[in-house]
Amino acid sequence: MARRIQIIPGQRDLFEEDKELTALREKERKLDEAHQEIIKLPAKLEREKRDRESTMPPLAEIKDRYEINRFERSLSRGQIENVLRTQRQSFMLMILLITATALMLGWACRIAFY
Repeated sequence: MARRIQIIPGQRDLFEEDKELTALREKERKLDEAHQEIIKLPAKLEREKRDRESTMPPLAEIKDRYEINRFERSLSRGQIENVLRTQRQSFMLMILLITATALMLGWACRIAFY
């Protein structure tokens, strides 16, 4: 004998409402998890910032910084002026050399093509 299932009027609506309620609860749970993560975010960012600040830089960078600091402490005002003067003179010589080279090329071109 086949067993007959009796359906109560409105029963299907209840099943669909249960499914909707379950889906809404799942969405609420996910939103609560996201909300908790957002609440914890500032503390996490602060912790990461402190970790970055307290971490030592690479050894090569430490050595470079040490050398630069030592060099800057050892220079006197007169030495700095001497270095700047030498750089200005070198720049002026470079400009004169470029100008002389351009004039020589112009002179060579004029002789070669006339």
